[in-house]
Amino acid sequence: MNKRLVTSASVLTAGLILAPIFATTASATDVAAYTSGGYVSFEAGGTVTPVDPLNPQDLITPTDPDGTDPDPGTAAPLSIDFASSLSFGKQAVSGINATYYAHAQYISKDKDGTDVDETRPNYVQVTDNRGTQAGWTLTVAEAAQFTSDDSDAAELDGAQLFFYKGRALGSNSYTPKYVATNEQEISTSATKIMAAAIAQGMGTWAYRWGDNSDYQENGGGHLAIDAISTKSPITLKVPGGAAMAKVYKTELIWTLSDVPET
Repeated sequence: MNKRLVTSASVLTAGLILAPIFATTASATDVAAYTSGGYVSFEAGGTVTPVDPLNPQDLITPTDPDGTDPDPGTAAPLSIDFASSLSFGKQAVSGINATYYAHAQYISKDKDGTDVDETRPNYVQVTDNRGTQAGWTLTVAEAAQFTSDDSDAAELDGAQLFFYKGRALGSNSYTPKYVATNEQEISTSATKIMAAAIAQGMGTWAYRWGDNSDYQENGGGHLAIDAISTKSPITLKVPGGAAMAKVYKTELIWTLSDVPET
């Protein structure tokens, strides 16, 4: 009886020792490999609606100073999506040199589509959805001097438009190679505002003038088009005696070309 128990125990022990050796040998030789694929294709993208110049990840709805909707952007995939229109209010005729300040950009809906009464810095927005990494250049020019909108078409002689405190935010971690930051006089000659080198500038970019704190409205509510602002990084300087009791207007011509910054 005891011999049988000993024999059975010995056989069981041998089985436990051999089993792991057999399993290891099988896993080392029984290996299979298979390759599957992954596919994605991209094409040039479409236009982008206006974004918040303080946070370009958010869409907003800006309006012109008179409360109307702005013109739609240019055709994609290399597009100017939006540019602020400027109002310097209704000023008193003056016999001395004077500086007038542009209102901030009014927005009527926030990122959630909720009706709001807020302002943002004035800005221009461009998008490069070509998918070529070719770079681009953005310029601006006055179509003509500020001119009265009546039959006289009188020019506001000597008036000078200045932009200051420019900065750019986009969907990428870098900024385009050229961003105008110093004070710039905007005239009938093209002024370079922002430019991306090759392998830069993809996605959407908002170039703004200053922050909310640089405007009298400071993110607050909309003011009537004739209201007077006293603080802005966008100014109109008019010589004394140049203005008559008229409404003067100009157009800003924004040009986005596929010329990369070098």
